[in-house]
Amino acid sequence: MKNILYSLLFSLSLFACSKDDGHDNGGNNDGYPSDLTGTIYYKWATEGILRVTFPSATGGSFIEDDTRLNSFDVSRDGQYRLTAVNASTVGNNDVRFTLSNSESGSVVHEFIYDSPAGNSYCGGQLSPDNTLILVESNDVEDGITILKTDGEFVLRLDGIGGEPFSMHDMKMWLPGNEILLTHGKNIIRIPPPYNSGSLVKEMNYEDWGDLTVNHQGTQLAMRIGNHIHTMDIDGNNLKQVTTSNFKESKPVFSPDGKYLMVGGNYRQSSVMGHSWDIKIIPNNGEQYNVDPLETNSTGVIPVIWNGKDKIETGSGQVIWK
Repeated sequence: MKNILYSLLFSLSLFACSKDDGHDNGGNNDGYPSDLTGTIYYKWATEGILRVTFPSATGGSFIEDDTRLNSFDVSRDGQYRLTAVNASTVGNNDVRFTLSNSESGSVVHEFIYDSPAGNSYCGGQLSPDNTLILVESNDVEDGITILKTDGEFVLRLDGIGGEPFSMHDMKMWLPGNEILLTHGKNIIRIPPPYNSGSLVKEMNYEDWGDLTVNHQGTQLAMRIGNHIHTMDIDGNNLKQVTTSNFKESKPVFSPDGKYLMVGGNYRQSSVMGHSWDIKIIPNNGEQYNVDPLETNSTGVIPVIWNGKDKIETGSGQVIWK
């Protein structure tokens, strides 16, 4: 079914442990490989958005806790930060998007977005070239909206083949401002001008999700059942890369694609929430045991801030830039 073209219905209007677990890190004095780079940004409980930068494993706060924060993103060069905040008041469902300088905090663009469904829970992802925002929503009536970073409307995708997107469909950017998304069991890629797409793979699995793509746009990772798998962007070379007696989720590639962050021991932490242990494995196609109780495979890296002795845990959105 590969290369089947999909007609897209869209409307255009005027209207982003500890370090002595027995793993072999090698590299620098902090126990992390010298080629482990970038920063992992992750939500944790009421501490807001935290970050840990490698290879020094320097940790700290990135965004203070704010129950109105719908989503955040960081540009691939680390220069910009995008936030979507529920700014609704009585009588409106506004979402405030703010693009700012990551270090100085100075605002580059800020605008109010009003979704077609009047939904105040919308988030956004910054495109690889920092020119567009992909707006997501948990309301099927909103579809997918693409804006310029100053808020100017570009287009809206309502669904595929007459079927609207569901709240479970996943959407993300590929290099060249292509869109990768799921629609039911299908993984589909849609290049600009976003009026047709091609099938990557039909996922005939009862339980799968947490789809993500590396920065290079060449490899995917996802959860199938309880464990993480990787797959080439053409839908081939599917491999299971984690194992344990528990569940793994939330895979995220390192910026250079050499490593994969996984959420080990994925467990329910509240009525609607889940938490997981943050671990890193080499992205070499091999399978790694990341069990919270058993001895882990050589090469598994529990993420621990420099100066601390406990593995970091996440409970929401996570990115690696």
